[in-house]
Amino acid sequence: MKRKKSTVLVVDDSPSSRNHLMQILQNDYIMLVASGGVECIQVAKAAKPDIILLDIVMPQMNGYEVLAALREMRETKDIPVIFITGLDQEGEEEKGLKLGASDYITKPYNPVIVRLRVRNLLQITEQMRTINELSMVDVTTKLPNRQYFDKRLSEEWQRAENENRQLGILMIEIDTLRSYNTIYGYRNGDAMIIRVSEIISSYANVNPGDFAARWAYGGFVVLLLNVAIGECNTVGENIRKAIGDAVIETSGGEETRVTISVGANSVSPASDDCSIEKFIANVDSALYLAKELGRNQVVVHS
Repeated sequence: MKRKKSTVLVVDDSPSSRNHLMQILQNDYIMLVASGGVECIQVAKAAKPDIILLDIVMPQMNGYEVLAALREMRETKDIPVIFITGLDQEGEEEKGLKLGASDYITKPYNPVIVRLRVRNLLQITEQMRTINELSMVDVTTKLPNRQYFDKRLSEEWQRAENENRQLGILMIEIDTLRSYNTIYGYRNGDAMIIRVSEIISSYANVNPGDFAARWAYGGFVVLLLNVAIGECNTVGENIRKAIGDAVIETSGGEETRVTISVGANSVSPASDDCSIEKFIANVDSALYLAKELGRNQVVVHS
């Protein structure tokens, strides 16, 4: 399978400098160009290149100012940047690295050095991306794990606040999981958890961006974007019914069933007097009440 080419954004106010870098790299990468800082920010936000080669000395916005702006935006904060410069002043390299630049390329360009530095940085970035993705995935269910959920919740909370939208959440726990493991063994218990996770994930799709994650050993959480509490309750009931109806076969051929308890909550971060911590605490309280009331039910926080 042919590997997809990485995208490189070259930012320089000098046409000759841009063209020289294009000639050096265009056979190996998809090339994008920008002639200044404002255009760089616009292109980077829209295209999300894999790497940016950024000139330091430019009118209106210099490279340092552009890098600072890139690091403040969610869409561009993780894009690696190599400064391209003809400066030879003590402290300039240190200044750029402190701001978050990954490397420097000096003018006049040595084509071999340019190719090597771009290639090496892209390799390192890809390796770090893979490690980061693996650290965000639950090994058993292959769902996002709690670390990923916390990261996404923070991002979606800010977005919902900025756009005056609602966020819904379901907290789910498998009922009598300990008894199931005692009767059928932990291997079958894991198989059952995987089946439950598949059902939950299949219903976590009310809007683009909705997702399910594993919260604890027998616990899951679903984040629903832009939904009110009534729709949260409906999704929770659909999941509860689908899991209750599912026949889960053990390795010994026995047909088993399980039930779940669900807590539901929805808030508008822009208008409700609520924090992320309170949002989670409230849905956890709803889940606790669902278990106290006899399990196998959805309780909405109010």
